[in-house]
Amino acid sequence: MATFILGMVLTVAFWVVAWTRVPIASEYSFFPLWIGYVLSVNGISELTYHDSLLKRMRGRFAYLFIASIPLWWFFEWANSRLQNWHYVLLHPISELHYVIQASVDFSTVIPAVLSTAFLFHRFFANKRKNTKPITIRSSWLVWSVIIGGVSFCLMLLFPNETFPLIWIAPFLIIEPILYAGGMPSLLRQIEKGNWVLTWSIMISTLFTGFLWEMWNFYSLPKWYYTIPYFGFWKVFEMPILGYGGYPFFGLIVFSYTTLVFAAVMRKNLLDLYTHSR
Repeated sequence: MATFILGMVLTVAFWVVAWTRVPIASEYSFFPLWIGYVLSVNGISELTYHDSLLKRMRGRFAYLFIASIPLWWFFEWANSRLQNWHYVLLHPISELHYVIQASVDFSTVIPAVLSTAFLFHRFFANKRKNTKPITIRSSWLVWSVIIGGVSFCLMLLFPNETFPLIWIAPFLIIEPILYAGGMPSLLRQIEKGNWVLTWSIMISTLFTGFLWEMWNFYSLPKWYYTIPYFGFWKVFEMPILGYGGYPFFGLIVFSYTTLVFAAVMRKNLLDLYTHSR
């Protein structure tokens, strides 16, 4: 209960601060707002299921914040070529100030996505029905990596025509690496005919993405989009078709974090979701 209450207090307080543009405070509202969201989601999970990602990970939960920073800087690098989103700041700031503030804000991405995915997975787990097992062929893994690599090349060469590939290509490369390396992976779940975790991640990230866009809309600093060909029918700042990228972004987040946990920490991220307690 305490986690939920603290989370809701932070969320509501800094939502108000962000949208009313309170001097100075609003400029730094993103991080505490999303800390509030992360605590709220984990609090709801604990109240509903007596379990949460935060409760399972305890102190290791902090590693999610650290892992999140390089992941989103990767997308910032990609966007330097794609030019799909742009930031509006309250006033000019130094490059060092921007890097530090942005990194702190970026650190909330993985905790938010994975905490929400845990809650959605617990909800859908009791309703799951396994499908027929699938044989994952080695040739499929090879082709997945090739398609992912080619997608990156096309994205860099023809950014206006291929920009959606940034939300698919990393997953096409990371998942085969996890599977072929004998590490935990979503492909191993799918191989068994169990799609519930995959769908839970995709749906929960769409939900989280809606909140990202909503809270961004009246905030300052904020971001806006310039999307070639599909920049119509905006819901907040995001063109409606752009929300289709969030489910795939969630898969990237999960696979990337699984790789970090397996390769760096020798930990199994999937165990936190699939093992009951």
